[in-house]
Amino acid sequence: MLKIQDKNAVLKRVLIDFLIFALLLASDLISKDVVMNRLGLTSYRSYVLVDGLFAIYPCFNDGASFSAFSGKTGFLIALTVILTIALAVIVLLNALKRPKTSWLFRWSMLLLISGGLGNLVDRIFCDGLVRDFIQYMFLDGIFEKLFNTGFGVGNVADVYLVLGVFMICAYIVFDYKEGDLGIVKFKKSDKSKGENTDKDDANEV
Repeated sequence: MLKIQDKNAVLKRVLIDFLIFALLLASDLISKDVVMNRLGLTSYRSYVLVDGLFAIYPCFNDGASFSAFSGKTGFLIALTVILTIALAVIVLLNALKRPKTSWLFRWSMLLLISGGLGNLVDRIFCDGLVRDFIQYMFLDGIFEKLFNTGFGVGNVADVYLVLGVFMICAYIVFDYKEGDLGIVKFKKSDKSKGENTDKDDANEV
């Protein structure tokens, strides 16, 4: 059973994390609405922002990244829901057990959850389609040379997901502490302790 030792720290952590999550999710959904509905841009047409670097290319994607699982909306929705719930449980357990966990862990989780939910909202309310508009022109050239295809068009949620993955990897390598993921650590039984003591005695002899 989890014991909450510092309720004020937990409450502060939950409120701050929820606010950050709400801002991240809102920024993704608002940016999609502005580009797709407010600027009068034509879909599937490129509008260069920085020559050779970035362009706005309003379009719709019925799959995941790089059009993977194209048309399998039900599978993608179910997968996103399962992964999002799993991450949310980890964040909640972590907040209850270690409310002062490093920001690297907290930001990675918040980015992954908000990014996943941002695209999930699209799939549910946009007939299974995700609204994309960020064209990475500098990557298109590289991918065309290496793979004979463009890099693909993304959105703000995709940026959050990529950043979240890099940050969780950095956290695991540089900042992970046992118990951060909210997994209950069981104490060793007296029997196992006795066995370890016998082994130590034998080694000394």
